[in-house]
Amino acid sequence: MLSQAMRSGSYRYLLNGEPTQVLESWDIEGDLAAQCQISSRRAAPGLEIVVDAQLSGGKVQNFNVVWHAGPTETVCARYQLFEDELVVVWRGLGCDEDERTEISLDAATVQPILFPLMRIFTGPLINCLLEAGGEGNIVLPDISDPANKPRLLRPQFSVRRATVVDAESILYSHGEERPCRRCEYTGDQYTAGSYFWLGADGLLERYQWQQSADLHWDVWLERSN
Repeated sequence: MLSQAMRSGSYRYLLNGEPTQVLESWDIEGDLAAQCQISSRRAAPGLEIVVDAQLSGGKVQNFNVVWHAGPTETVCARYQLFEDELVVVWRGLGCDEDERTEISLDAATVQPILFPLMRIFTGPLINCLLEAGGEGNIVLPDISDPANKPRLLRPQFSVRRATVVDAESILYSHGEERPCRRCEYTGDQYTAGSYFWLGADGLLERYQWQQSADLHWDVWLERSN
């Protein structure tokens, strides 16, 4: 269950067991189970992604995302989810004006889940999927091909699935035992065997993902408070 807290932390990325230069820092202000704001920044060589999001009841309602690749390459977007539509305001590389897209949502179907890319939002996302029976439609900014600038940060729809495979898993992190639910999370690039550990407060504690035959990611949460 998501709990109330004022907290900050980061995610450390290991690739094939070795530390990388990828770091995601985050801050949460408010009550995750009610209303809160989350800010997160992913820093990597030549790249920075910044996200600010508002959540209500453990679900993302709106967020801003900015992609910086070097001093002159900036793409940004704002996502807002309403009862009957998704509104995306996008400004691409070299554009002088915003482009607004309104996507109607079928009132007879379950609302999609907004996912603002960063690992701090993965715990709430998997919780939403589990509460919905293990499967749901999500919407996220497209970063699958950063070279395709006209598509960068535009809405991408995806079906994701989550299953609890061990409800009483224990992680040993920084000398502490952390009770977790170990979940298999699949969809798009995440194939069978992608495991995500959710802590008692609902945050993602760790995940392991085999990107390809020779690329294995292992990402750990580090809490500051």
